[in-house]
Amino acid sequence: MEGAYQTIDPPAMAEQRYPVEFTGHAGEYFRIWIVNLALTILTLGVYSAWAKVRKKRYFYGNTLIDGEPFEYRGNPVSILKGRAIAAVLLGLNYALSRFYPVLYVPFLILLAIAVPWLVCRSLAFNAHNSAYRNITFRFTGGYREALKVVIGIALLIPLTLGIIYPYYKMRQLRFIADHHRYGTTPFSLQARAGSFYRTYFAAFGLLLGLFVIFGVAVAIIVALRTGAGVHGLKPGGAGAIALTIVLMLPIYAIYLFVFVFAHVRVTNLVWSNLKIGPVAFDSGLRVGKLFMLYLTNILAILFTAGMATPWAAIRAARYRCSMTTVHATDPLENFAAETGRDVSATGEAVSEMFDIDIGL
Repeated sequence: MEGAYQTIDPPAMAEQRYPVEFTGHAGEYFRIWIVNLALTILTLGVYSAWAKVRKKRYFYGNTLIDGEPFEYRGNPVSILKGRAIAAVLLGLNYALSRFYPVLYVPFLILLAIAVPWLVCRSLAFNAHNSAYRNITFRFTGGYREALKVVIGIALLIPLTLGIIYPYYKMRQLRFIADHHRYGTTPFSLQARAGSFYRTYFAAFGLLLGLFVIFGVAVAIIVALRTGAGVHGLKPGGAGAIALTIVLMLPIYAIYLFVFVFAHVRVTNLVWSNLKIGPVAFDSGLRVGKLFMLYLTNILAILFTAGMATPWAAIRAARYRCSMTTVHATDPLENFAAETGRDVSATGEAVSEMFDIDIGL
């Protein structure tokens, strides 16, 4: 029609792919690791706070997306203060359990009530001290929801004979992801409980196979030791010991394989369903590849009395990064930064001391 305009929407920006790169080297990290180890021993653990910061800064600084590295800004003095409080609580835990058992149960109850707070403080501390393109992360989860997930649902695991565990894991990871922010942009985890159930049921099936093999191995070993047994092998002799080792090694290997299977499936599930605004991720870890990597890492560490630990850590980090890709429909630098207040390191240190697993 004459004089009329036809509006044309601007074309959507093509999706950009950004492979995650890891540029660290075993030789460089070995020098950091050996100094950290020596100074931690010489200072009776005091230097461990500085050692942790140096390690994290190295791995963050060598992890790149679109050519830009991550930053770790943790203050070792803050971490040391938190660990001092954690050490006091650990000492109190030991003293009450050994010398004042009447007070030990109330102490454990109070500690359980405090765990959700510790989880939130740990996540907030790590997020606040992590940055990309000079924009910090934040964690906004609160105590009430953490109490429901970390304690409430967890209490149902033994009552349901573990059946609720995949749902618990999904809720835990969703709580962690959905309360993280990159500047002002929230994370969102869209994985469903059904995917977790399929993963853990498959892993349980593999574990049943492990128990069958273990049972057969134990039966043979018992038969050898009691003399009921296998022709040509003297009970308790070198042949029986060798057979025991031959039977036990595959059991440990199968156990490691089941662990890797579940870990790979959950990791791929989480990262492939995680979004930050216009940014999505893709994780393509492979069970066989990661299993062989872990197996050779373990053997190298054992046969070098721990000296291959830096080499193993670098290999694992490089493989994980190489199998991760970032997808974005907006330039990464468009995210807006939002300043957050300082967060105490106490929660993180206590969480580590009491071995609370809260990572993605």
